[in-house]
Amino acid sequence: MDNQNESFKATIFTSHKPITTLEDAMLVAYLKLKGYIAIPWISRDDPLDPRVSFDIEGDKAQIEADIQAFYSEAEQVGIQALSRAYKEVKSVMYSMKRIGKK
Repeated sequence: MDNQNESFKATIFTSHKPITTLEDAMLVAYLKLKGYIAIPWISRDDPLDPRVSFDIEGDKAQIEADIQAFYSEAEQVGIQALSRAYKEVKSVMYSMKRIGKK
């Protein structure tokens, strides 16, 4: 085997799970508390205003049900836990925007 070529090989991981895209930071924080994986990405439609969206991995019907539970207040969550999760999501958004403007 050619060791020089081996060092340049890259592995690409792809998810085969359904994806729901959200821009609402509070919803993303809530879904992260529920155990969903949120993957941030930058939309470059307007170069002067990069927008950060999140792809939420999971069953679309279950995500919709959890979003409805959030809005109907059917499920209570701790305010401190939600605030921490929201702060993390906003931090990721600001970091991604800084990267997007470079």
